[in-house]
Amino acid sequence: MSEQSSDNKINLFRIDEESFLHLYECYWKKLYQLGYKYLGDVYQAEGLIQEVFTSLWQRRDSLLLNEDTIENYLVRAVRFRISRIYSDEVRKVKKMDELQQRQAAKDNNHTEQEVLYRFLREDVDKLVSSLPERCKMVYLLSREKGLNNREIAVNLLISEKTVENQLTKALKVIRKGLEKYPLS
Repeated sequence: MSEQSSDNKINLFRIDEESFLHLYECYWKKLYQLGYKYLGDVYQAEGLIQEVFTSLWQRRDSLLLNEDTIENYLVRAVRFRISRIYSDEVRKVKKMDELQQRQAAKDNNHTEQEVLYRFLREDVDKLVSSLPERCKMVYLLSREKGLNNREIAVNLLISEKTVENQLTKALKVIRKGLEKYPLS
């Protein structure tokens, strides 16, 4: 189970069935409590812990873990998944709000607003298409696909700082091009 590193005397190991069961028995309850604390839902917390251990098992051949830091590793995995759940919820709420706003606009039958919206949308599309290619890709992944900066950076193989810079540039161009529209 353990492999000694001659340099630092670190206890590294690969996961086998025995060590996996040991890890599960030692940590599932603590991880479950952490998940439940932040999610407040028994089933969601159970599913979260199942995902973490399933992922651990599926990657057992490629993972080399340190016995001294395995608990920290598992806690970080749970927190990462919790943050992903939160960001997914935020996106869902945003999408629902957008749908409700669109429906309200249709229900109110404000022809003038709908025409203004179409012109605005066309102008935004024109401005976006005029952006440099990388800047356009970053903007589209952020605003239309709903990806966060880290996901965009991984997707395009660029740094997060570059993503921020490209988004700032895109938004500046779009704001400048839309100055003729009222703010209300």
